Amino acid sequence: MATAAAFDTHRFIQSLIKSGFTVQQAETLAYEQVDLLNSNLATTQDLDALRLAHDAKIDALRLSLEAKLEEQSRAFDAKLAEQSRAFDAKLAEQSHNLETLRLSQDAKIDALQISLEAKLEEQRLATAKEIETLRLAQDAKIDALRLSLEAKLEEQSRAIAENRNATAKEFEALRLAHDAKLEELRHSHDAKLEELRHSHDAKLQSAKYDIIKWIYPALIAMGGLIVALVKLLE
Repeated sequence: MATAAAFDTHRFIQSLIKSGFTVQQAETLAYEQVDLLNSNLATTQDLDALRLAHDAKIDALRLSLEAKLEEQSRAFDAKLAEQSRAFDAKLAEQSHNLETLRLSQDAKIDALQISLEAKLEEQRLATAKEIETLRLAQDAKIDALRLSLEAKLEEQSRAIAENRNATAKEFEALRLAHDAKLEELRHSHDAKLEELRHSHDAKLQSAKYDIIKWIYPALIAMGGLIVALVKLLE
């Protein structure tokens, strides 16, 4: 018969632990084995039956442990999949919000640009209309002056024709004076038109600068908001 002195309890426990048993389970089986050996009542048939019973217990414990591990593994996989779906949903929502914000900012920028172009076109048309009005007024004055000068010239021509003592030199001087006055009036009219055009060009540039100066900080603020949202998503 085998005795307790021939049974290595420590080696038996270590073998069970390596097979997947817990320390408590291994020690319990080892102590039971020692008790059976110390009884000195076991026959070979009893030992075989005991070995088979122990093997059955070991197999049952192993299967129970494997089932628990499998169950925990499935639970962990399910939880991981759920967290992955939740993260994907949140990421999709953030991406949608960011795209919505970008489209909104693009629409605002387009609206500002259209408004700026409309105001510039309105000022250009107003300036062109004012210049045209001034030109027509100056043309009317020049025509009136021309008619007056022509009338006076005609009157003087008749006077010269009536006065046979007038010399051709005096008549030429009168004609030259008339041409000089007409040229002087034309230069004056052109100078006034040029001055008015420069004035309105300056007003247009000033208005454009004021509008751009107002839009630029708004664009910087919008860009900063988009960058902040992108960093938040990262």
